[in-house]
Amino acid sequence: MSHKYNFPAIFLIGPTASGKTSISLELAKQFPIEVVSIDSAMVYKDMNIGTCKPSKEDLKAVPHHLIDIIEPNETFDIGIFMQYVNEALIRITERNKIPMLVGGSMLYHSVLLNGIHNFPSDKSVQKEIKEKKTIKGTASLVEELKQIDFETYNNIDHNNSRRVERALEIIRITGNKLSDLKNEPKQLFFDQNKCLLLGIDGDKKSLDRNVEQRLSEIVQHGLIKELEYVKNKYKLTSDSQSMNAINYKQFFACLNNEITIEQATNDALSSTKQLVKTQKTWMKKFSLNSCLNTVNIKDAEVFSDTISKYLRSNI
Repeated sequence: MSHKYNFPAIFLIGPTASGKTSISLELAKQFPIEVVSIDSAMVYKDMNIGTCKPSKEDLKAVPHHLIDIIEPNETFDIGIFMQYVNEALIRITERNKIPMLVGGSMLYHSVLLNGIHNFPSDKSVQKEIKEKKTIKGTASLVEELKQIDFETYNNIDHNNSRRVERALEIIRITGNKLSDLKNEPKQLFFDQNKCLLLGIDGDKKSLDRNVEQRLSEIVQHGLIKELEYVKNKYKLTSDSQSMNAINYKQFFACLNNEITIEQATNDALSSTKQLVKTQKTWMKKFSLNSCLNTVNIKDAEVFSDTISKYLRSNI
């Protein structure tokens, strides 16, 4: 079984508001590591407050990758993600540094650790599918999927238009059912047995408290002003992919006077807490070498010791 990357790598995985950023910055001061952000929202330029990006000072002090790489009016997917990750890993290893992959986008962590099917893409096919969606609606795409690949239809979120469109794109290009294609071997990237997998987690009460405190700070620090700025600068709408990011999605409606700031806040809290619940479920799928409780987040010695042992064995 061949893996694309055979050098040491550290993964720091945890739910939103668990303290990943602060821990990664502290560890980067102690070890020869550079941070690769595994976050599907921090990739967007000018979206700083709502995504809780590290400060300019922190980004200057510790090399970070996959932050501010595309504009909010552009799309971002797993293919683009892997392209940027590969470029970042090349730069990091050329400098004889160790990549630390940090973030809460669990699907991207899973792809790096478990592999992915390298399905084809075709812009002309994408255009045809989008045209059908515009004329006949998303329901017509769901019905098409049902007719040609019932198994995929049965296992896909029908409300996630992008996933439905992508499934149809693959089927149209290959002429095969996506459910059959998924039985073929995956492209593998990292060997989990050769990586160090660190986790940060906590009980629901502690994480909920962190989420509430963080959102309060986000709003106080100017989320709505930032959102208005990016909306106007990049001519964004509620359908823009970047505006589906948590906090931006909820307060976009507030900016358009569709809901009150109180309702936007409650919606953002609810969405974030649901995300945390999903992330905690994802974490059970990873074979973590060590997991720190977010309550004891200031005590990173256990991670320091674990990393020291890992690097001694792998460098």
